[in-house]
Amino acid sequence: MTDQTSQNNTKLPRHIAYNVSGEGDNAQWNKIGAAWSSKDDGLNVQLNAIPTDGRVVLRSREHLEKMRAERQAQQPAQNQSFNPQP
Repeated sequence: MTDQTSQNNTKLPRHIAYNVSGEGDNAQWNKIGAAWSSKDDGLNVQLNAIPTDGRVVLRSREHLEKMRAERQAQQPAQNQSFNPQP
């Protein structure tokens, strides 16, 4: 029998957890963890930090990858920065 931690290490997370400070274009996104699907349609969340303002945003990994690809197609290869906010 395998424990959840060893299962999580072999699968990609379904969501990425961010602590978001500020609003709109001035928001700062800091990656603080990830979430994996559980067998009962829930999420197992692993956080590497706990935000002091209490705001955690989960973004699907697929959505983030799609946004990243769209931005790379629109911007020159140099000076790219990743901001997961749509």
